[in-house]
Amino acid sequence: MIRDFWVENYLSIRDRQELDFVSKTQDEFLSYEISKGVFLNKLGILYGANASGKSNMLYAIQNIFDLLYRSQTDITDKVKTAPPFELTKEKPIKMHISFYAEAVRYDYDVEYFPDYIVREELYYYPNNSKALFYERKFKNKGVQADTKFGTSLGLKAETQKTLIENTLNNHSVLSTYRKVAFKEDIQPIAKLFSWIEHHVHEINGDGNRNFIEEVKDICKDTKLINFYRLMLRKADLNISDFQVVKSLDSIPQKLRQMIMEDDELTEKAKKRMLEDDREDILFVNQSADGNFNIPWRLQSQGTIRYLKLLHFLYDLITGSHLYLLDELDEDLHYDLLTYFLNVFIYNSESSQLMFTSQEISLLSEDLLNEHREIVWFVEKSHETASSEYSRGDSFGLHKNLSLYNSYKIGRLGAKPELGSYFIDLE
Repeated sequence: MIRDFWVENYLSIRDRQELDFVSKTQDEFLSYEISKGVFLNKLGILYGANASGKSNMLYAIQNIFDLLYRSQTDITDKVKTAPPFELTKEKPIKMHISFYAEAVRYDYDVEYFPDYIVREELYYYPNNSKALFYERKFKNKGVQADTKFGTSLGLKAETQKTLIENTLNNHSVLSTYRKVAFKEDIQPIAKLFSWIEHHVHEINGDGNRNFIEEVKDICKDTKLINFYRLMLRKADLNISDFQVVKSLDSIPQKLRQMIMEDDELTEKAKKRMLEDDREDILFVNQSADGNFNIPWRLQSQGTIRYLKLLHFLYDLITGSHLYLLDELDEDLHYDLLTYFLNVFIYNSESSQLMFTSQEISLLSEDLLNEHREIVWFVEKSHETASSEYSRGDSFGLHKNLSLYNSYKIGRLGAKPELGSYFIDLE
């Protein structure tokens, strides 16, 4: 779980912008005691107009974990990052994150240019006492960085030497673990690396997998498919079940010829399209007159969107995961959105969900008004063109004033200034 995070000089963010998840209210369901006396909020919501930069905070969080996890093999490759703020691109990007992995706190600071990492520091708290994990400083291009490991790691001199020699200037020391086969056990590094690999997810999930392949994997897991069936019934979609089947429809000869002669299609794509036994997903729909099957391609975008979100929700309530979802409310009915969020809040423990949204009706919910520290409002400064993030409890609003009403009248910012409806075309 993330304790706090800040970033500066990244995409649309010029000045340092911070997210803090330490709970003020210590709600039984909305926060989790990750360490004795430390309660972290499980939910974070970013509001803002189009092009305000609200998604860039999600990209920054993903980016800092990518730096820790993804290595490089070519010294000429760029650091894995998005570009800096355009008007200050001569300055380095700076990031900080404090997070908990397996109940141990880690503090990571990194400063870098697109070509190389200037410095990075990683501290951790074994037995709740702060200790150095490693620190590293850039010396010169083509020269090994000055790297030091903490004594509490218990790394042998040979292991430290291997890590240093295999760490290029364009990736983190921790990520070197990914590209080297170590003879001995380096448990502290392996433990942290494995946690990031299995518990931190990319924005909107891990890559764009084929939907049929996703459903095939779901059908192999009894607990997971039962969860899907339950959530489909609760969503009132008239869907009781689903299955992957072979589609035995033969392809007309004329269409076959068109596919074969299409130069824009790869050979692999042509082969897949010409298969007579293609796979399809059938959904069992219920009615008073009996059940009937509907292919997944005839389902609405909202239904498919909900199905894809269910796997994230399952992870969130059955394990300890961090998910970053951009425009969570897209294609979802408002009641389905709030149901999704409540299932997460009341059934999860040490998972965290951060998402962007333009669904302002959420701001009228008691949950958000009673816990304003979980909401941030994002807008671009007209003077600097930089994104600025303001937490919901920073405006000094009376507890009886609704976030929704305050947002509607412009007291919280993060709204587009559209002007008159009348347009002069001359």
